[in-house]
Amino acid sequence: MPTYEYECNGCGSRFEREQAMTDAPLQQCPECGAKVRRLVSGGTGFINKSIGHGHTSGCSLETTGKTCCGRAERCGAPRCEE
Repeated sequence: MPTYEYECNGCGSRFEREQAMTDAPLQQCPECGAKVRRLVSGGTGFINKSIGHGHTSGCSLETTGKTCCGRAERCGAPRCEE
């Protein structure tokens, strides 16, 4: 669930709330009850560069301990045709 940042128009306090994307934006400050506005943020996306779940490297070394041409270390060549 994404986290949204809000700023109060009355007291100026900032706070975050975890909300579903389909939830309506908050309207009131939990501190003073004044109107709030949701701020636009850059997000905190990530890129998973590890080899594992749902990703195959094209080399059997990780799964069998040997490359497709029988070596015990990467050879840097494209995958052999089997």
